[in-house]
Amino acid sequence: MSHIEPDVRFPFPAATVPTRCRRRPELFDLAFGDLGGDTKKAAQERLEQARQACSACPVVTACLRWALVNKPLTREGVFAGTTPGQRNVLRRRLADRIGPEWIEVLAARDQARREGAETARHTPLSVPQARVVRLDRELNGPLNLPPPLTAEEQRLNRNRLDAGLKAA
Repeated sequence: MSHIEPDVRFPFPAATVPTRCRRRPELFDLAFGDLGGDTKKAAQERLEQARQACSACPVVTACLRWALVNKPLTREGVFAGTTPGQRNVLRRRLADRIGPEWIEVLAARDQARREGAETARHTPLSVPQARVVRLDRELNGPLNLPPPLTAEEQRLNRNRLDAGLKAA
Protein backbone atom coordinates (compact mmCIF):
# COMPACT_ATOMS: atom_id res chain seq x y z
CA MET A 1 0.00 0.00 0.00
CA SER A 2 1.41 3.41 -0.94
CA HIS A 3 1.74 6.21 1.57
CA ILE A 4 -0.11 9.41 0.67
CA GLU A 5 1.74 12.63 1.45
CA PRO A 6 -0.04 15.93 2.15
CA ASP A 7 0.43 18.89 -0.17
CA VAL A 8 3.44 20.68 1.34
CA ARG A 9 2.25 24.06 0.05
CA PHE A 10 -0.54 23.89 2.64
CA PRO A 11 0.90 22.94 6.03
CA PHE A 12 -1.31 21.28 8.61
CA PRO A 13 -2.58 24.04 10.90
CA ALA A 14 -0.87 24.39 14.25
CA ALA A 15 -2.42 26.04 17.28
CA THR A 16 -0.61 27.45 20.29
CA VAL A 17 -2.81 25.37 22.58
CA PRO A 18 -4.09 21.81 21.99
CA THR A 19 -7.32 21.91 19.99
CA ARG A 20 -10.35 19.77 20.81
CA CYS A 21 -9.57 17.46 17.89
CA ARG A 22 -6.15 16.81 19.46
CA ARG A 23 -7.58 16.28 22.95
CA ARG A 24 -10.59 14.16 21.89
CA PRO A 25 -9.87 12.68 18.44
CA GLU A 26 -12.58 10.04 18.81
CA LEU A 27 -15.20 12.79 18.56
CA PHE A 28 -14.02 13.68 15.04
CA ASP A 29 -13.49 10.14 13.77
CA LEU A 30 -16.78 9.59 11.98
CA ALA A 31 -16.30 7.22 9.06
CA PHE A 32 -18.79 7.36 6.20
CA GLY A 33 -21.08 4.33 6.42
CA ASP A 34 -19.44 3.18 9.66
CA LEU A 35 -21.01 4.64 12.74
CA GLY A 36 -18.75 2.58 15.02
CA GLY A 37 -21.69 0.75 16.53
CA ASP A 38 -23.48 4.02 17.21
CA THR A 39 -27.08 4.52 16.34
CA LYS A 40 -27.79 7.14 13.72
CA LYS A 41 -28.99 9.51 16.45
CA ALA A 42 -25.83 9.01 18.52
CA ALA A 43 -23.68 9.58 15.43
CA GLN A 44 -25.57 12.81 14.66
CA GLU A 45 -25.00 13.95 18.25
CA ARG A 46 -21.27 13.22 17.96
CA LEU A 47 -21.17 15.11 14.66
CA GLU A 48 -22.90 18.10 16.25
CA GLN A 49 -20.43 18.02 19.17
CA ALA A 50 -17.54 17.98 16.71
CA ARG A 51 -19.05 20.91 14.79
CA GLN A 52 -19.50 22.90 17.99
CA ALA A 53 -15.87 22.24 18.93
CA CYS A 54 -14.71 23.33 15.47
CA SER A 55 -16.76 26.53 15.56
CA ALA A 56 -14.63 27.79 18.48
CA CYS A 57 -11.30 26.55 17.12
CA PRO A 58 -8.62 29.18 16.43
CA VAL A 59 -7.35 27.33 13.32
CA VAL A 60 -10.68 26.33 11.76
CA THR A 61 -10.09 28.27 8.52
CA ALA A 62 -6.64 26.76 7.96
CA CYS A 63 -8.01 23.33 8.88
CA LEU A 64 -10.75 23.59 6.25
CA ARG A 65 -8.28 24.72 3.62
CA TRP A 66 -5.95 21.83 4.50
CA ALA A 67 -8.81 19.32 4.36
CA LEU A 68 -10.06 20.63 1.00
CA VAL A 69 -6.62 20.48 -0.59
CA ASN A 70 -5.72 17.06 0.83
CA LYS A 71 -8.74 15.03 -0.30
CA PRO A 72 -7.02 11.61 -0.17
CA LEU A 73 -6.16 12.20 3.49
CA THR A 74 -9.61 13.43 4.48
CA ARG A 75 -11.98 10.86 3.02
CA GLU A 76 -13.30 10.21 6.53
CA GLY A 77 -13.78 12.24 9.66
CA VAL A 78 -14.76 15.76 10.58
CA PHE A 79 -12.43 18.60 9.60
CA ALA A 80 -13.40 22.21 10.36
CA GLY A 81 -16.91 21.06 11.17
CA THR A 82 -17.46 19.50 7.74
CA THR A 83 -18.12 15.94 6.66
CA PRO A 84 -16.47 14.32 3.62
CA GLY A 85 -19.62 14.92 1.56
CA GLN A 86 -19.73 18.60 2.49
CA ARG A 87 -16.06 18.96 1.62
CA ASN A 88 -16.72 17.41 -1.80
CA VAL A 89 -19.45 20.01 -2.38
CA LEU A 90 -17.05 22.79 -1.38
CA ARG A 91 -14.35 21.42 -3.72
CA ARG A 92 -16.80 21.41 -6.62
CA ARG A 93 -17.80 24.99 -5.81
CA LEU A 94 -14.15 26.05 -5.74
CA ALA A 95 -13.57 24.36 -9.11
CA ASP A 96 -16.65 26.12 -10.54
CA ARG A 97 -15.57 29.54 -9.26
CA ILE A 98 -11.78 29.41 -9.67
CA GLY A 99 -11.33 26.65 -12.22
CA PRO A 100 -10.15 23.04 -12.22
CA GLU A 101 -6.67 24.10 -11.09
CA TRP A 102 -8.05 25.80 -7.97
CA ILE A 103 -5.41 24.23 -5.70
CA GLU A 104 -2.60 25.76 -7.77
CA VAL A 105 -4.39 29.13 -7.75
CA LEU A 106 -4.68 29.05 -3.95
CA ALA A 107 -1.04 27.99 -3.60
CA ALA A 108 0.08 30.87 -5.84
CA ARG A 109 -2.02 33.36 -3.86
CA ASP A 110 -0.58 32.08 -0.58
CA GLN A 111 2.96 32.32 -1.95
CA ALA A 112 2.38 35.89 -3.13
CA ARG A 113 0.94 36.81 0.28
CA ARG A 114 3.94 35.29 2.09
CA GLU A 115 6.39 37.08 -0.21
CA GLY A 116 4.57 40.38 0.29
CA ALA A 117 4.67 39.96 4.06
CA GLU A 118 8.37 39.10 3.92
CA THR A 119 9.11 42.15 1.80
CA ALA A 120 7.10 44.38 4.13
CA ARG A 121 8.99 43.05 7.12
CA HIS A 122 12.32 44.07 5.59
CA THR A 123 11.21 47.35 4.04
CA PRO A 124 11.12 50.23 6.53
CA LEU A 125 8.21 52.64 6.47
CA SER A 126 8.76 55.92 4.69
CA VAL A 127 8.78 59.05 6.86
CA PRO A 128 5.20 60.01 5.88
CA GLN A 129 3.98 56.44 6.56
CA ALA A 130 5.68 56.40 9.97
CA ARG A 131 4.03 59.75 10.81
CA VAL A 132 0.61 58.38 9.92
CA VAL A 133 1.18 55.31 12.10
CA ARG A 134 2.37 57.48 15.02
CA LEU A 135 -0.60 59.86 14.68
CA ASP A 136 -3.01 56.94 14.47
CA ARG A 137 -1.63 55.48 17.69
CA GLU A 138 -1.78 58.87 19.43
CA LEU A 139 -5.37 59.49 18.37
CA ASN A 140 -6.82 55.98 18.55
CA GLY A 141 -4.60 54.20 21.03
CA PRO A 142 -3.30 50.68 20.50
CA LEU A 143 -4.92 48.33 18.03
CA ASN A 144 -7.92 46.70 19.66
CA LEU A 145 -8.63 43.25 18.34
CA PRO A 146 -12.23 42.07 18.26
CA PRO A 147 -13.29 39.83 21.14
CA PRO A 148 -13.59 36.07 20.52
CA LEU A 149 -16.86 34.87 19.06
CA THR A 150 -19.64 34.15 21.53
CA ALA A 151 -21.45 30.82 21.53
CA GLU A 152 -24.40 32.49 19.79
CA GLU A 153 -22.15 33.96 17.06
CA GLN A 154 -20.56 30.54 16.59
CA ARG A 155 -24.02 28.97 16.23
CA LEU A 156 -25.03 31.62 13.66
CA ASN A 157 -21.84 31.02 11.66
CA ARG A 158 -22.49 27.26 11.72
CA ASN A 159 -26.06 27.85 10.47
CA ARG A 160 -24.76 30.07 7.65
CA LEU A 161 -22.28 27.40 6.60
CA ASP A 162 -25.00 24.73 6.66
CA ALA A 163 -27.33 26.96 4.62
CA GLY A 164 -24.58 27.60 2.07
CA LEU A 165 -23.86 23.90 1.75
CA LYS A 166 -27.55 23.08 1.27
CA ALA A 167 -27.87 25.78 -1.40
CA ALA A 168 -24.95 24.33 -3.37
